[in-house]
Amino acid sequence: MDVSLLEVMQARMNCEYLSDLHRLSDMERRRMAREWEKVCPEDATLREWNDALVYLSDGPPEQTAEAARERLIQSLFQPR
Repeated sequence: MDVSLLEVMQARMNCEYLSDLHRLSDMERRRMAREWEKVCPEDATLREWNDALVYLSDGPPEQTAEAARERLIQSLFQPR
């Protein structure tokens, strides 16, 4: 069974539900950004990266996995 990038991050962040990723504090979001930095763009499809980007940053999808990963990480370092 395949696990999505978001499900991996849910586990890494010790969240019971996927939606808990939206409720993280700014400090926890920065920690999550550092966790995303450990994931190579090639470790997932463009669709998975864009799913994570759209879900966590409410931004539009990107054209490459590298760009989606980078924008996702940058958005998480920004305070809400």
